Amino acid sequence: MIKKITALFLSVAFVGLLFVSISVPAIASYDCGSLKGCENKICEIERQLSIAQEKGNNHKANGLKRALENVKEHCTDKGLKEDLIEEIEEAKNEIEEYESDLKVAKEHGKKDKIRKYQEKIEEEKSKINRFEDELSNLD
Repeated sequence: MIKKITALFLSVAFVGLLFVSISVPAIASYDCGSLKGCENKICEIERQLSIAQEKGNNHKANGLKRALENVKEHCTDKGLKEDLIEEIEEAKNEIEEYESDLKVAKEHGKKDKIRKYQEKIEEEKSKINRFEDELSNLD
C-alpha cells in the first residue's frame, strides 16, 4: 500500500515538475521591457495570449488573437505617439473639470467632495506621468 502511494506521489511530482519546466520558459521568454512602440505592444499581447491559452481561457485568448491581428496590421509608432498625446490632453481636460468641481466643493465646505476631487486630480496627474513616460520611450 505504501509503495503504491509513494509511486503515485512520485508520478504526480514528476508530472508537476515537467509542467513547470515547460511552462515557465514560455512565460519568461516574453521580456517586452526592452522593446519600444508597436513591437512592445505586440510582445505584451503575445505574453497575455500565452497566459490565457495556458489557463484555458479561450474567450480571452480569442479576443487577444483579434487584438494581435489588429495591432500587427494597423499599429505605427506615429499612431501610438498621436494616441498618447491625445490621452495626455484628455487627462489635462479632466483635471481642469475636477479643479472646477473642487473649487465649488471648497466653497460649500463639502469635505467628502473635496477629498473625492483631490483624489481624482491625483489620478489624472498619475495618468499624465505614465503617458509621458510611454511617449518618451517611443523617441
